[in-house]
Amino acid sequence: MKKEKFIVSESLIGKYINQYLWSDVNPVGKIVGIKGKTKVIIQPVVASENLTKMEFIPGGFSAHCTNMYEQRYDFFEEGEVFETVLSNFRMKKAYWSIEEAPNKHYDYNF
Repeated sequence: MKKEKFIVSESLIGKYINQYLWSDVNPVGKIVGIKGKTKVIIQPVVASENLTKMEFIPGGFSAHCTNMYEQRYDFFEEGEVFETVLSNFRMKKAYWSIEEAPNKHYDYNF
């Protein structure tokens, strides 16, 4: 069975790439352009410090965060744009996902 090839198209412009690393999520950037059939131009996006005061109780290795899913961040476009190839390999091996908004999550209970 042949795998479907990842297709870069104009519909990706304005969407965000987030990197999923097990239970953590980090923003990579916003797609601001395409170049050819496989390359995208990305404006890096960074997250602010967590705006929510995290609450911890004793437990686990040292503590358990009771409000872990209430994290909030501001996102900023920062840094120089860069170009990268989007492919099935990149999306799977770099754990990248294309989404409508930037996302950040830190697993305090890992």
